[in-house]
Amino acid sequence: MAKRVTIHDVAALAGVSRQTVTRALNDMDGINDETKRRVLEASARLGYRPSRFARSLVAREKTRTLGLVVSSFRNPYYTEIAGDLLDCAASRNWQVIMASSESADETAALRMLSPQVDVVVGHFWSSMERIEEARDGVPVVVLDRTEHLPGTHSVELDLRSGIEEAIHALRAKGARSIGMIDSDYSLRQSSVYVPSSRRRDFEELIGPGQPKAAVAGEESIRGGSLAFVELMRAHPYVDAVLVFNDLMAIGAIHAAHTLNIKVPEQVRILGIDGLSLGEAVHPTLSTISIDRETLAARALDVVDTLAAINFAETEPIRHVVRSRLLWRESA
Repeated sequence: MAKRVTIHDVAALAGVSRQTVTRALNDMDGINDETKRRVLEASARLGYRPSRFARSLVAREKTRTLGLVVSSFRNPYYTEIAGDLLDCAASRNWQVIMASSESADETAALRMLSPQVDVVVGHFWSSMERIEEARDGVPVVVLDRTEHLPGTHSVELDLRSGIEEAIHALRAKGARSIGMIDSDYSLRQSSVYVPSSRRRDFEELIGPGQPKAAVAGEESIRGGSLAFVELMRAHPYVDAVLVFNDLMAIGAIHAAHTLNIKVPEQVRILGIDGLSLGEAVHPTLSTISIDRETLAARALDVVDTLAAINFAETEPIRHVVRSRLLWRESA
């Protein structure tokens, strides 16, 4: 079976970007006659026909298309952020196409979206070299991570200041020994555990002379429960625990009940994320809360800026969103 001709094939033959091919084939502004001629000749030579879906998107007046890569639909952190991004995109007249990287390589999701959208937003944990190859000229806005390559922009979370504030607050509440439960994501990906940036910040901020009581577990309720048991057995003196995310922190609370450890009287438990799910456990979960609405707004600010320059390559745009402490009952 012959390989289907794509917009990328036309762009390569004409020596232009994917966006330029779209403009030429749809007689849009922002392209000179000579470039349009090259694109039309390349399209005719290859026998390229835009998909019915792509034509319908282009035909909609002022409709722009954003690709959203969701890391996991099972983790409410990602689905809540996706919901805020969808709301923000709709308010700014962006059509959204979603893909999940949960069961496949995230670069595959990026490759799938790139022929259909003007820009892609999402969480990406692959190397920037792989993302650069997979994006195929489409601008990418990376969440939770800072990048510096042209064509790749970022909305970073400032969790370090939230962790520092949390340590001071826990000590003010009487905590003498603060431990941490980290994610073992790196171990599951490469068989080598690499401490997360959250753990590195925690250990730097906890200060000299403090015992480094930390374990790692799977990013799930069960993983947090098992890790809490491990932490308490290895470091029974710990009276406050910072947990990598809220799902794991909910598991830690469940494990504390099983071990007959009173929360927060004996051990204070603090998550990171600010999920509404934290209100459904007893005691309700205290957390370093991420301002998801601001995160979504800053991501769409980048997208709108790129749209204003017709998605041309530009120096990386970077925004930083601060976290805040959300005190409930568990800490």
